[in-house]
Parts: sequence; C-alpha cells; structure tokens
Amino acid sequence: MRRPSWLRLPHIKDSRKAIGRLQNLVIVLLLVSGILLAGGRAGLGLDSSISGYRGIAHSDDGAYRDYSAAAEPMCVVVTPEDELHSAAMYDGRTLEEYYSRFSAALAEALGSAGEPEVVSEDEWKSAISGRGVYFDYYSDYQLSSLAIWLGSEMNGGAAVHTARRLCLSLQDEEVALYYIHGRNGTIYRCTTELSYTSLYTRLRESTPNDAQFAFEAEGLDLVDPYCVITSGDIELRTMAGENSLDQGEADRLMEAFGLNSSLAQDYTEADGTDVYLEGNVTLRLGADGTLRYTNRSDFNELITISPVDAVDITRNILENTVGLENGVAQLRLSYIMMDSSTGEWTLRYDYAVDGLPVVIRSHECAAEFRLTGAVVTGAQIIFRSYSFTGVTEHPLPAELAAALVQADGGGSPRLAYVDTNGTVSAEWLVE
Repeated sequence: MRRPSWLRLPHIKDSRKAIGRLQNLVIVLLLVSGILLAGGRAGLGLDSSISGYRGIAHSDDGAYRDYSAAAEPMCVVVTPEDELHSAAMYDGRTLEEYYSRFSAALAEALGSAGEPEVVSEDEWKSAISGRGVYFDYYSDYQLSSLAIWLGSEMNGGAAVHTARRLCLSLQDEEVALYYIHGRNGTIYRCTTELSYTSLYTRLRESTPNDAQFAFEAEGLDLVDPYCVITSGDIELRTMAGENSLDQGEADRLMEAFGLNSSLAQDYTEADGTDVYLEGNVTLRLGADGTLRYTNRSDFNELITISPVDAVDITRNILENTVGLENGVAQLRLSYIMMDSSTGEWTLRYDYAVDGLPVVIRSHECAAEFRLTGAVVTGAQIIFRSYSFTGVTEHPLPAELAAALVQADGGGSPRLAYVDTNGTVSAEWLVE
C-alpha cells in the first residue's frame, strides 16, 4: 500500500492543499455547475476523543497475549433502511459510541468469515447502500490483525487480505462481510455466522442523519465513490500544538531503545541536537522535537514476526517515549508493509484527535519504524502534544468540499487537522 499523496489545488503552493482557502471559489463553481447538494440539515457535534479497545490472541506456547488496538475506524456508517444512512465522523464521542455498538459484530464476522469470493462493484455498492454497517479505517490493515485487536481470531483465505473499507451487509436473512482488498482493489464477500435479527435490532437504534456516499449523490462522478459525505455545518474544537520532547530525559529515551546510558558516548551538534552513540547504534534528540534512531549492527538468525507483533513492538516503544496519548491526541497506526524480498517491516503512525487525523506539515507521518525481524533498525518520532484552545472553528461543509473536488478534477476529500509549526487548523485535503 502506498502512502497517500496530496493533490495540487489551484494557486496554492504547498503540496498538501487546503480546500478551505478556496471557499469563495467553490461558491462560484457551485452556482455555475449546479452541483450544490441539499443543505440546511443538522450537522454532527463534537465531544471527546476515541478510547482504546483491547483484544486477546494466542501466543505460540498456547498462552494468551493482550494486544491493544493500534487502529480504529475514522468513519462508521449505519444504514437501518436502504439508502438511509447515519454516519459518525468528525466527532470522537459519536464515533466511539457507534464503534462500541458494532465492534463485537465485526469481531464475530471476522472470526466466522467463510472463504472469500470475488464480487462485482455493483454488488459492493448495493451492500453499502443497503441495511448494514460500513467501516472506513482510512488505511489498509490485515484482516487477521483487525480480528486480534477486536478479541477474535481469523483463519482461511481472507485472513491474509488487507482492507481499509469493510461492510457488514444484511441480505436474505443472513449477514455477509464485504471488503475491498487493499493491494489490488478486488472486492470480496464472505459468509458469516452473525445473527441477522440481532444485528438488525441494533441497526434500528440509529437515526439517519442525511449522510450519503459520493456515488449516491448527483454530479460527483469524479469524487471517490465511497467517500462519505455528511450534511450541514461541521463544528470542530480549535487546537494548538507544541514540541513535547524533553532532551533532559535522554536516559529514559535511551532505555526505551535498549541503549545503556552509562556506556553511551554523547555530544551536541550546532543546531542543538543531542547525539548518543553506543556501538553501531545512534540516538539523536533534536531541539525541534524529532527523535531519530539507527541501528547498523549485523543481525544473525533473525526471527519471523507477524504484523501484530510488529505493531506491538513499535507501540511499546511509542508508549515508553512520546506516549500513545499526547494531550488530547492519540497515536494511531496509519501504514504497515513488509518487503517480501528483505523481510523488512515499515510502520507509520499519525496523531488523531476526535476522529480526525493530524497532518504535520512537511512530514509524511508522526512516527516511522523499520524492523528487520524483531529488531528495530531505524525510527523517527516527532514529539507533539495537542490541546484545545477553548474556541471552535467551522471548516467548509462536506457537500461543498466534495463539489470543489469534483470541479477540480476529482479525488477523495478528507478533513484533517493540519499542524504548521504549532499553528493547527482544520482543513480539507485531497487524497
């Protein structure tokens, strides 16, 4: 899976572009093109952040291992009746409520999934438009990993597939699992042992809020068809960010990476970066809040690890360095890939607040790790802490943002907090 690249919008020089700066232009475009979608509907509110979920998995010796979920969906859409959707987005408390209500069903669906069979895009569209629950994680994850994080175990052909978007679809008195394979875009369907009646009862607890998929809207054929478009005003709490790296805690940070502070040599570079050396291992603590780690040792008899183990190793380092929670933000896994030719794992993490990702300007991610076997050979962590300022902001409504993307040639609009040297604002980006 490739890291998303942000498309260039007109007359803005930065590579990660803000749709909000073009609000006047979008209004003109909408009036001219007639793309304007129905307005005046109630928008979603904003409350607190997403909480963690924990899962249990068997280790090789038969004991149980406790894994915390490294990722959770950034969008959940509940459809109690065909094409009547209730979307949880941009609101941490509502997203947590929806996911808590349906995470057990997703766990059971993954754990009981039959062998995957290829289906058409029309069948996929019918599934996500009809009765069911849709999950968008914003990044691809191996389905067996999702199952483990949810407290289940998964076998069969679907276990090794990756997916970002999944759907539990109610059809013919049965519940089927649909997903789009993250590597090749193939759409699959699996039978499950979920109870149709039980899931349908939970679906009916949700009230439609006029959300829709882009393919269901008029005039948005160039927009990512599975992008979820909420209706009405979006109110977000404004944030501030700051450097949270304390260079005075070098001993604790060295310990997290296995360095012996008594044996390490150290010096300070001209830009204020503190450098610590022990053998072939280097740890650099930048005055700008960036930690860099490299291990150039030769490794023999490396063990093979699973994606869940790779995540567990890196999350433990994050927890013992920058922390998995940073003010009001949490670090969430946003990318994981193994190079089959070398066996090297690459994992990336990003901050998330209230169901929105945080994009740090001029950086691809908040943290990146490279592992060979179970050994971390390289890491970079950007230490940030975020807080709410006590005021709110109102980015461009999702309907207008989608219309602008359509007018500019297409893509997938995504709302995010953008951190530019501590100044944080909510902006629409195009994926």
